[in-house]
Amino acid sequence: MRGLADADPGGEFGYVGWRAGPGSEDADPLVRDEGQVRPPGLLGRADPVPLEAIHVLDEVPPHLVADQLVAEARRMAGVPVALYVIDVDGSGLLRLAGQESNLPERVEVSLGLGQEIAPESLPDLYRHLEAELPGCVAAPLWLRGRATGLLLAVGRPRRSLTEIARQGAPALELANRYTDTFEGVRRRRATSPAAEMQLNLLPGARIVPVAGGDLAGGLLPSAEVGGDWFDFAENRDGTWLALADAADEGPLAAGRAAISLGALRSARRRGLGLEESAMVVHELVHDLGDDFSVAAVLGHWQAATSVFSWVCCGHPAPLVASSGGGLEELPVGEDRPLGLGERKRSFERKEHLLRPGDRVILHSDGVVNRCKSGGERFGLEGIKGAVAAARGSSAAAAARSIQQAVRSVSSRPLEDDAAVLVLGVGPATRSLS
Repeated sequence: MRGLADADPGGEFGYVGWRAGPGSEDADPLVRDEGQVRPPGLLGRADPVPLEAIHVLDEVPPHLVADQLVAEARRMAGVPVALYVIDVDGSGLLRLAGQESNLPERVEVSLGLGQEIAPESLPDLYRHLEAELPGCVAAPLWLRGRATGLLLAVGRPRRSLTEIARQGAPALELANRYTDTFEGVRRRRATSPAAEMQLNLLPGARIVPVAGGDLAGGLLPSAEVGGDWFDFAENRDGTWLALADAADEGPLAAGRAAISLGALRSARRRGLGLEESAMVVHELVHDLGDDFSVAAVLGHWQAATSVFSWVCCGHPAPLVASSGGGLEELPVGEDRPLGLGERKRSFERKEHLLRPGDRVILHSDGVVNRCKSGGERFGLEGIKGAVAAARGSSAAAAARSIQQAVRSVSSRPLEDDAAVLVLGVGPATRSLS
């Protein structure tokens, strides 16, 4: 699509890396390689940049960083420019800065996974923008393999906005820690205190590349807000992932979710393993009493051995979707939620060898128990169909497809939170080596 060609035709939206390139001393020593991140020691660059993220934060108040970014983009482009971010539920683009551009305040397009857009969604996004805003040029704000927003120029800019969009992404990400301005725009609909608590528990990124794979997660909250949460971290020992559901609903459930997630992160950061981490959460939840329990699945992915390990505690079993279209439910062993039973209990660690193209799916009961319009459950067949229908083989494509299917099977509001976390392995991944 020629009108949107500024949006990274050279593959800049991927989790790309760099290698030393041939040429004289005057040549740029770094050449882009698809499928890799830049290794330590090759972080320099020869070309000047129009905007430096850290400099912006040092010179501009956090709540004005978006306006500064648009002002710089407009100066470079010579045409009106607006900055858009994604709604918290991924249902549309919301204008954060650039009111004088006369571009709409909101663009209805449901392509996000939470507040981010995966690369696979870009063709659909560009087609939508071309139909709604013909002649506009988009430059995504790329940050570690996902777009956190868009610079949208009215007409063809005289200079590409790709680099300023790239610099703007980390500037906005960092500035967001010091102001409510950006999050206030993202919340098109007011959130309840419980919903706000739940949102704050989720990882800062919903789409991330990891060694040997990629991760993507999303949560569709119910009206009453359950206690669902998911979490992940890539450490030296591999990638950790978890998904859980704290009992009850509303502020109580959100508070319980925060307690259980805090216990898990504490255990993980102390270097404990899966079983020991489960015990830390269990003991804390058990000691708080009052029928407090947390259904959870804790997982660990070791790329070097291609082994996925997990401990399941009263939670729906992990699933493995193969590249051939099969869907396997993994065993769970002893299966009681954390906090129930004796204070000292054992946890059974399970392991499964993953193959290239496999995707591990963690999901809450709000996904499989979602009622269709006819009254039947969404179930595992719904997940299998959604994964098969995913446009792309990445973790983000699968997670987004599952969420869209859960939304679309009924016009009724969700009866329970629906959380999903997907780990992709093999051809869909982006190697770190």
